Amino acid sequence: MKKLLVIVAIAMLIMINSKSDTIIIPESSIRYRVVANSNSAKDQLAKSKISTYMQEYLIDLTKNAKSSEDAENILLNQYESINQKLENYIESNKLNTTYEIKIGRNYFPNKTYKGVDYSAGYYDSIVINLGHKQGTNWWCVMYPPLCLLDQQEDLNDVEYTTYVSELLKKYNI
Repeated sequence: MKKLLVIVAIAMLIMINSKSDTIIIPESSIRYRVVANSNSAKDQLAKSKISTYMQEYLIDLTKNAKSSEDAENILLNQYESINQKLENYIESNKLNTTYEIKIGRNYFPNKTYKGVDYSAGYYDSIVINLGHKQGTNWWCVMYPPLCLLDQQEDLNDVEYTTYVSELLKKYNI
């Protein structure tokens, strides 16, 4: 019986320590999401191309934001230019899809990526829905600019979580 209690106590300590090391992105962030028309290879490729292209543009728009509210206001004020940029990209690349852009509170599924917990819920965000929006999605945190870290695939879990922690401190989030 004592051995069982010791094992349970050790397991609980491990669980507590592993939970305390988990980084949770606060609600005061701005997320960016692209939902594919379907899971066909063609639609997933279109999602990937659009998410990468628009991510660069959106990060450039919000790079001087001083807060998440500031970043969201920039996106709202630039809605027409964002829409035009996306429309031009879709047409010039002959992606043959409809889309809708939503800026505001949108639902995001749970995601754990390289040791960072991104809880499911409604978040301030920009979401691009493609076609019937029946495919898997891609998303990242745009403010603070964690999307940029996602592009660095060579980062291991410890390096990634360290950078995320540093960015959250830098942006006072």
